[in-house]
This record gives sequence, structure tokens and C-alpha cells, in this order.
Amino acid sequence: MTTAMGIPKERTVGPVGGSEHVVIDTMTGQTGSYADWVAAFAERWADGKANLDRFMQILGPDIVLKAPGLRTTRGRAAGYRAFAGTFAALPDLTGKVLRWSASEDVLFIEMTFSATIGRQLISWNDVDRIRFENGVAVERVAYFDPSRIRRAYLGSFAGWRQLWRIRRIR
Repeated sequence: MTTAMGIPKERTVGPVGGSEHVVIDTMTGQTGSYADWVAAFAERWADGKANLDRFMQILGPDIVLKAPGLRTTRGRAAGYRAFAGTFAALPDLTGKVLRWSASEDVLFIEMTFSATIGRQLISWNDVDRIRFENGVAVERVAYFDPSRIRRAYLGSFAGWRQLWRIRRIR
């Protein structure tokens, strides 16, 4: 069974942090299920750069963002700057949700990212672990092997230029 966006529906195992609702939009206070949160996450990653403002709205104000090879950020403003820098260097970066699962206050999202690096389109797999407190996303840890991305950056002059832009912005 899948959602309208083609995302597989998964069951939540156990109580969801004492609540069946998570915050989907921190600006309006809109709540929903984990399935609703994943649908919002997937929609925003489908065109990441264009949806950066909306993406940050599904994350809590004190969100901690961690990913291999990148500095950990704390807070929505720092996260926004980090994502903006990434999109400046990788304007076509997108993510496609493959499947997800939730247990208690943790959500796991398996996805595939794609971007042009050094004039070559590459893809890599990722699992995001998102932790919720009182229904709000407070931590996102991305798990992926960065070696393919590094090779793409270092394998051409165009890749080196992109890498320089990312480092300069951050």
C-alpha cells in the first residue's frame, strides 16, 4: 500500500512519544501522523532548493542536524544556512523517499539523494533518523557513505569548484 506520492505506508510500532500526533508545520502548529510528516518531508525534498523555507518549517526551532562530512548545526537559522550553502553548490540536489518506519519517538526514513557533482549526476542512499520530543522534530542524523560524493568532487575541476563554494559559504 502506498500514499498518493508513491511512498510506502508503514506502521508505527508502539506509542508515538505519548502522542499520536507530530507537528508537521511549526509555523502554524498543524499536526498529523508520522505518515503525514513523511509525506511533507518527501514533498519538500522532491525539489529541495525551491522548498528550503518550507522544509525548515517541519523542523523544530532548536533542531540539531548531523551528517557525515558536515558540521553539526543547532537551531533552525544555522540549519537553514547549512542547507542554503549546500543548495548553492548543488542546486539540483533532490531526495526521494523509498520507505520509512517509526517506533515511539523516532522516525527512520530511507531515501536516495541525487545531484550533479563535477558535471556528473550521482546518486547515493541515505537513512535519516529523526527524533521527536513532544511531537516536534528536534534532531536529524543522516547516515550515508560519503566516499562516492568525495570522489565526484575530487575527480574533476568542476567538482573542485563546487567543493570550494560549499566550504566558502559555510
